[in-house]
Amino acid sequence: MQSAVVRVIGEAVKPLGFQRRGHSWYRVTSDLYAVINVQKSRWDELCYVNIAFSPASQAEDSWLPESKCQVRFRLNSLKSITPEGLLLLEENSKQEIGEGEFQSSLVEKIGTPIAQFMDDVTRLGDLKDALDSGVTEKVFVHREMRSLLSSSD
Repeated sequence: MQSAVVRVIGEAVKPLGFQRRGHSWYRVTSDLYAVINVQKSRWDELCYVNIAFSPASQAEDSWLPESKCQVRFRLNSLKSITPEGLLLLEENSKQEIGEGEFQSSLVEKIGTPIAQFMDDVTRLGDLKDALDSGVTEKVFVHREMRSLLSSSD
């Protein structure tokens, strides 16, 4: 399950300049670092997709783990992700709908919405706009990043 999700996300975001590292896809632009991490649950086959951002200056050698980023949220915080899309990340979804339908649904309901969101967020100002309009309130924003985002107006 995890590898299928990593592959689908990669196919969607690689054309946007993202590079792969383990179960993560990351990109550094002039002032913004972005990472998408696919995390397997410790207790079952469930997958979590974590999305994070930090100022580009914090990414040493172009890399910063999602857990160290100053803005972090899970996929279910993206308004463009449907409940049906989130169900695809659950344990038996592949067996329930079949391999072909599972792959195409992952692309349509997970990969494409993530790519569309990430394509619009390449600068700090874009991130502020995206957090205001495309993400629910379930977002961690570090104090330092709050001041950076408020000054990017």
